[in-house]
Amino acid sequence: MNMSVLAKSERQLLIIFHPDSELGKQCRAQAEAMDAKALAINLKETKITGTEWAEIAKMLGKSVFDLIQQDHPAFKELYGDDKVSLEDHDAMKVLENNPETLVFPIAIRGEKALQANKTADLSKLFKLDAGEVDKK
Repeated sequence: MNMSVLAKSERQLLIIFHPDSELGKQCRAQAEAMDAKALAINLKETKITGTEWAEIAKMLGKSVFDLIQQDHPAFKELYGDDKVSLEDHDAMKVLENNPETLVFPIAIRGEKALQANKTADLSKLFKLDAGEVDKK
């Protein structure tokens, strides 16, 4: 199982976003503006596998279905307006084939991950450790 897309490093901030999302674009810009090595995964250009979505959901302490924006037009086109609940396997397929349905951008640093409800959330992954203080 190759998890190269999700290589986790304390020195790198991984941002997973869809460029159709205004918040996604803002989080990417915020990550790149921070003094961090940011790796942006644009879901329009890079496909994340179902297995990787499952790993991301596990890191967030959520189900894969929780990562999906259920009122997104692409989701409604697939499942209609009725409230549905999907098993992880089906939810993985939705995110693989319709990544624009990702509800919030996701940030990963090392073993920590979060869904960014606003750009300021990214700073939660960068609380300074004593070892990270630059003493120049």
